[in-house]
Amino acid sequence: MNILEINQELRSQLKMSEQQFRDLKEKFLVSEASVCLFLECEEHKGITESELGEKMQFKEEKLAEKSTQAEELCVVGQAGGRCVSL
Repeated sequence: MNILEINQELRSQLKMSEQQFRDLKEKFLVSEASVCLFLECEEHKGITESELGEKMQFKEEKLAEKSTQAEELCVVGQAGGRCVSL
C-alpha cells in the first residue's frame, strides 16, 4: 500500500466516523429533548393536580358554607312552622 492508498483509506474511515458521530449526536439530542419534555409534562401535571386540588377544596368549602346556611334557614324556618330549603 502506498501513501495515496493509505490516505484514501484514512479519509474514508474519517468520513464514516464523522457520520457515526452525527448520528449519535442526533440520537442524544432527541433523547435529551424527550427527557425535557417528560419533565416539563410532569411539572405541569403536578401544577395541574395542585390547582385541581385547590379548586376542589374551594368548592367543598363553598358547599359546606351553603349547607350550613341551609341548616340555619331550616332551623329558623322550623321556628315559624316551616323548613326553608335552598
